[in-house]
Amino acid sequence: MQDLDHKAALAWAMSRSTGLSASAIVCRAFGLPCDGSYPHDGGDFGRCERAMDMIPGLRERLPQMAEVNSYWAALVPEWDTIKAAEDKFRVIQSIIRPKEDKDPAVVRMGAASLRFGRPK
Repeated sequence: MQDLDHKAALAWAMSRSTGLSASAIVCRAFGLPCDGSYPHDGGDFGRCERAMDMIPGLRERLPQMAEVNSYWAALVPEWDTIKAAEDKFRVIQSIIRPKEDKDPAVVRMGAASLRFGRPK
């Protein structure tokens, strides 16, 4: 496995396009506490992709995210499908909605959802 580039990670962290789900990937890869945030839409997904593009060695650690929580466990195997999708929001939602519907910490408000606490 390729070593992670700390300077590249710092450059990414100082950029204006980080996001919680991308930060979760970076933190997990560097052995830091990870809050388990996961991508909800194409914007979140794009920030994850940008982090993996900017930090050599990060992409090969993506499978480790499947250990973080059930949301990541569902998203990781579908990553390439999401990446190839024209409508990333629809694909991501088709993966995470069934999990959110069973999660008592998630409250649905129309098309939006609100989480109380960390994802499990």
